[in-house]
Amino acid sequence: MKDDQQDPIRLMDEVDEIELARPDFITVAKVIWFAIKTFFKERPGQIIMSAYLLLMLWGYHGNLELLHLVWNDYKGPGIELGTRPQLIAGIPWDNELISFWGGAFLVVVVPVLIIRFGFKEPLSSYGLGLPPRGRRSLAVIGTLVLLVVSLPAFYTGAHHPDMQALYPFYRPFTGVPQFLIYELMYLPFFIAIEFIFRGYLLFGLAGVKDGELAGEEKGFPGVFYFGRYALLIQMLSYTAWHLGKPIPEVFGTLFWGLAAGAVAYAIRSIWPIIIAHWLLNILLDGINSGLF
Repeated sequence: MKDDQQDPIRLMDEVDEIELARPDFITVAKVIWFAIKTFFKERPGQIIMSAYLLLMLWGYHGNLELLHLVWNDYKGPGIELGTRPQLIAGIPWDNELISFWGGAFLVVVVPVLIIRFGFKEPLSSYGLGLPPRGRRSLAVIGTLVLLVVSLPAFYTGAHHPDMQALYPFYRPFTGVPQFLIYELMYLPFFIAIEFIFRGYLLFGLAGVKDGELAGEEKGFPGVFYFGRYALLIQMLSYTAWHLGKPIPEVFGTLFWGLAAGAVAYAIRSIWPIIIAHWLLNILLDGINSGLF
């Protein structure tokens, strides 16, 4: 048994391979502590932890369940259509609007504040700028290819019974004008979903420099730390967020997460991806509403 007087000193040290070969309870405590410590000291830990906490606040598929605890009349998007209380006068899809814009605040505005005032970095480093010169042709071509390749999957998915039962969140529409207004108010959802995964997680993790983790001012680009794995991390996180949705959508997130992430990272912007994702969902909602 080790001397208890040495325990505080041991807790201050990093866990090395020698200690892991003969672990004890202090080793377990140290592993937990150093994982938590990254949230306070290292940018990768801060990005991952803040992203997941904000997604949890947004709730299961963006339903804002915590809001229902303090505002009983709020039911969430697509819940009890036609019977739920009216929350915002003149807006029949008020629950959906609250979810969409609430998500935009939580997973876009809050990370933007972290980036600007915490990390002190430009928002363009996280994909929120337009594609820079020299990449704009690629942005147009890449987005068009993404749209064309994804179109059959979205069209087919629109005819799946589970997808028809879920989308659109609000229904029925009185006509095309009301439908288009609803879809315009739906846009913040796609800004939120693309930014938190393709912008904050992907660009944030891939941009980490190895020297930052050692407390140095200089370092090589994050290819030595996350690099290509940032693409997989955001794709897997995006897929996990969709678990519980219809099977066609869940498996579609694997393709979209990789392809959209790769295009966004190559063109250094998430805006073309946002527009593509939004347009594809307008098609989905329009077909399921019987308007297309």
